[in-house]
Amino acid sequence: MNHINASTERFEAVEILTVPGLFTSQRVDRTTLPPWMHLYEMQTDPNDWSQPCLLGRHITVEHFGTVLTASPLPLPPSGYLELAPGDFDERQGAERLTAAEFEAKYLDPNYQPSPAMRPEQRRHSRARAVQMAR
Repeated sequence: MNHINASTERFEAVEILTVPGLFTSQRVDRTTLPPWMHLYEMQTDPNDWSQPCLLGRHITVEHFGTVLTASPLPLPPSGYLELAPGDFDERQGAERLTAAEFEAKYLDPNYQPSPAMRPEQRRHSRARAVQMAR
């Protein structure tokens, strides 16, 4: 299986657990990652192959795709996190960025993101479920 180059490919702009990221359905060559970038893989839901159900550092079977972020994601000690609907936000017609363009947009100290919805306001947010339990 071929792995794509993280430094040269264009990726789909997404959000994972409310963190901006880059997504591809392919596997990424880890040796091509910029030093500031974190790589995670997702596993498909066995009942719905159009949705990811598990996030981890390395997924060997039922690979849904790879997501790259500038910030580390909160994985539990097991190294795998179950994803709920809404944890992975893949927008139709989303911007396609290289890692360098992503860095310029999200790591520039002058970058001002558009006002975003707080996690607890999302219909299917894990943060909302946690807040309701309090």
